[in-house]
Amino acid sequence: MVSVGIGSLGEDREIPLWGGRWSFDRGVLGTSGSRRAPYALNGTGGTCNGGIYAYFTAGYINSGGRHRRRKSEHYLQLQEYVDEMANMLEIDSWHLMSEWFVSENKCLEKETCRVRLAEEIDDFLLGLAEKYAALGIEREPVAFIKNDRGTYGLGIMVVTKGEQILELSNRKMNRLMYAKGGVDVENFLIQEGVPTCLKTEEGAPVEPVVYLVDGQAASWFYRINPKKGDNDNLNSPSARFESIHDVGKTYGEHAQGWHALVAELSMLAMGKELLAYQENNNAVQS
Repeated sequence: MVSVGIGSLGEDREIPLWGGRWSFDRGVLGTSGSRRAPYALNGTGGTCNGGIYAYFTAGYINSGGRHRRRKSEHYLQLQEYVDEMANMLEIDSWHLMSEWFVSENKCLEKETCRVRLAEEIDDFLLGLAEKYAALGIEREPVAFIKNDRGTYGLGIMVVTKGEQILELSNRKMNRLMYAKGGVDVENFLIQEGVPTCLKTEEGAPVEPVVYLVDGQAASWFYRINPKKGDNDNLNSPSARFESIHDVGKTYGEHAQGWHALVAELSMLAMGKELLAYQENNNAVQS
């Protein structure tokens, strides 16, 4: 697997980002590979809502205890690097990572928990609406609700208001509560929904999937789903896949730029997340 070295770069050090080598006065993390193996990070990207987004799902750590892993652990690590990079580029970190929060200690089988989750989602959406209004974005905010633990893509729901949680059928409730390894659901990751801006000529949404080798973006393919909208989860049987060699001229404008940047930041966060997991595991064993 890929090994990600953790440490700050000194002054005038270079880091491999954006398909080239970039110098910064204050560094970020470097990478090293003990064995070259690809990782894939997928998400939507493009010029949306007045800024350039690259909205990636948390990458997976190929290590023991994966079924106990929380998505929010990755996001906590990633947010630090995104904030640092945004400061270097002098942009709002929101253009590199969507808003998110974790709703903790929820048992959706109880009405009181569902009501509290609905209230938290409404507060979150209200904050997004105010931000959109200030930026002149004429779009209704949406929120993705995800089981904070691995879910094989099952525990995902898209809402525009909190009361939709209160109206869930038992079937949808069970899907949202599904987790890997049979662990109990307690926390939910709530993310700002970022519209997929890449589209085919027929209007089908397109999202990039980035392969990373030795910590660096190495190749891309594109997931296309004509049966989904620009705010939907495109990971379904109706999706098809196109190689960057075939469609790169059409969809790859930001492949070596913003998409590679956010993917590589996510890889660094994944490495730090793995180190934290190993340190905690060693502490428990000792």
